[in-house]
Amino acid sequence: MFRLLSVSEETQQASQTDPQNSAFIVDLNLDQILDRVTEGWGEDVRKLYETFPATKEDEDYRRAIYSDIKKEDVLDSMMDYHRSILERGRYTARKEAAHETLQKQVWYLRELVTYIHSLDTLCEKLKSLNLSSDGMKGLSAFLNECVSGDDYIHMKEKALVLWKELSAFRVVLTYEKERFTIAEGKNEGEYEQFLAESFPGVKKDFLSPFIDIEYYSKLEEEIVKLFKKKHKSFFKNLDEFCTAYPDYLHEGINDIEKEMVYYLAYAGFENSMKKKGFNMCTPKPSKDKLCATQLYDLALALSNMGSGKEVVANELYMAPDENFFVLTGPNQGGKTTYGRSLGQLVYLTKMGLDVPADAAEVPYYSNLWTHFSVEESSDTGRGKLMDELVRLKPIMEKEQKGAFVVINELFTTAANYDAIEMGKRVLEYLINSDCKGIYVTHLGELSRSCKGVVSLRATVDDENVQTFVIERSEAKETAGTNRQVLKYRLTYEQLKERFS
Repeated sequence: MFRLLSVSEETQQASQTDPQNSAFIVDLNLDQILDRVTEGWGEDVRKLYETFPATKEDEDYRRAIYSDIKKEDVLDSMMDYHRSILERGRYTARKEAAHETLQKQVWYLRELVTYIHSLDTLCEKLKSLNLSSDGMKGLSAFLNECVSGDDYIHMKEKALVLWKELSAFRVVLTYEKERFTIAEGKNEGEYEQFLAESFPGVKKDFLSPFIDIEYYSKLEEEIVKLFKKKHKSFFKNLDEFCTAYPDYLHEGINDIEKEMVYYLAYAGFENSMKKKGFNMCTPKPSKDKLCATQLYDLALALSNMGSGKEVVANELYMAPDENFFVLTGPNQGGKTTYGRSLGQLVYLTKMGLDVPADAAEVPYYSNLWTHFSVEESSDTGRGKLMDELVRLKPIMEKEQKGAFVVINELFTTAANYDAIEMGKRVLEYLINSDCKGIYVTHLGELSRSCKGVVSLRATVDDENVQTFVIERSEAKETAGTNRQVLKYRLTYEQLKERFS
């Protein structure tokens, strides 16, 4: 069966039966990003962003599809089809709310005709568009197969005949001497044309007074009787048609409609970000090099939007023989933000989507794991250090070959010696498991702890003010200390003055 989120049905099932640890969704502020991406799209769409593709092939498959879908002409065609899905949903709701069989049948016919028009239109448009991905070419071929099938063609022919006849029905209501007279009207022309002829010079919009009523009114009953009397064959054919075709969706179309919104929601989000001046790009696959130009924290960009606050972008380069960044520097210097931006880069790449950078190259990582320091919880009674160790246990116990790991301020309540020793063992374990990642810490000694570790540092300017720029640099004593001492009047002279 054709799918838009995976190369095969088997890999899709595999990804659903093996959900990954989802702590990174909150740690990397991805929940804030996904809230914005899926706003107005529904909870079911949100769930599509919470499970990684099962294989590297699936990641590449999604990335190629998204590169096609975000093209303006392709996106417009897919959005038109999505709007038809919403329209059909409104007709379904009317059908289910109706109590009369004829009402249900008429709403069902409208629903089915909308499906036919939208499916035929999308199929024809995709044939004429310049598609480069196997996935979108596969979608075009699948839709063409759907609309070329004998069952679909026979259903379509019967439905359109019924719809044409139903659309031609006209009724004339005459109110005179406190009485209504009902008669069948002429069968040609659109209703808008009739309004223009009857009420020249005035733009009229027709709204049926019965559209929100689940039951027939007395007047409607009489109108239906009139048409049933004069068009017996139509009502007989409509009843037989609804019995013969109780379900119109072609097998597989329902899955496609559910999965296409994954790409449409993100494309809309990306376009809105670009309009606000934030660049995004398609990450290029890389064998073993991780790099990005002007990489920024997407959640921070959303948070600062409208406030005028600058979002500082940074450069990223991890060579093939490098395994882990150890990032040190002053408090509030942008260390955690940088760590989150790396995690977001890996997450969005794994999902086959564009990333917040001018350019990027990202290798395949088997998984994404995070461990962020949290406040001590009184619920567990274990203390912060024990809580951290409990949360760290799944990462250390599971087979993590080739994963990307983001660690933020681990073992902060332990003595420095113990924190350094435990941090060193964590790094050694992850590096020996062929993992890559970043370790944000105040412990500069970890940057010299083992082979494959690269020291990064959050920089300050000449006045020791944070720049939020991250550079390759040897770890030093906490920069900004002098500025904090001066700010809070804690120099020896200031203390002496205050206590004298």
